[in-house]
Amino acid sequence: MDGHTSSKSTRLGGDDMKSKRQGVDADRKASLQEERVNAEVARMIYELRKEAGLKQKDLAELIGTTQSVISRLEDADYNGHSLSMLSRIAKALNRRLAVSMPDSDKETGIRRFVFQEVVRGLRKNKSLSIDKFAKKSGIDRADVIAMERNPGYKPSPLDIHNLSKFYKIPHQKLAILAGAIKEMPPKLQIEASRFAAQSELFSKLTDEERRTLDEFVRFLRSDDTE
Repeated sequence: MDGHTSSKSTRLGGDDMKSKRQGVDADRKASLQEERVNAEVARMIYELRKEAGLKQKDLAELIGTTQSVISRLEDADYNGHSLSMLSRIAKALNRRLAVSMPDSDKETGIRRFVFQEVVRGLRKNKSLSIDKFAKKSGIDRADVIAMERNPGYKPSPLDIHNLSKFYKIPHQKLAILAGAIKEMPPKLQIEASRFAAQSELFSKLTDEERRTLDEFVRFLRSDDTE
């Protein structure tokens, strides 16, 4: 009886530890997601302000706040963004604030994130502004912004074609990442997941981020489709 009880207790203890680990993993994923959102919002405010040719002080005056507040809002570690403040910033920059709730499916989320990062990263790697890239690629400026900043945006077949032609990446692979083709080859899924895990939102490309991007793009340009 004692041996049986001991074995059962050990098994229950193991189950408890497994449950705790799963809880910790879930909390870590939620924390990482929150950090990613904060970094994305901060980057978006910074880029839109720079595109408008405004200094932090200028934007602060337009929305009735201080330069230090704008500085905090553009800090990737800041987690106090509010819809009210973002709406004021959007209005000052002649933008429309839109809130989207993208598909929570893991594979779909990875695809869209990778597509965004590749499109944005390659543009920055070529030192092209959004306006210059739009002109050179033949893609409408509004569509470029949507592809880079809206996780739920689905580019048109023509935009995917123009991206493929401009960056010399096979159309099919870009279409898969953009969600235009649902079937995702296992090899591409593995490489996309690896890229997503290493990517850190390319607001400024460090040497390591550039290598990560280059390696993934080399895979995309390869003949490996399995």
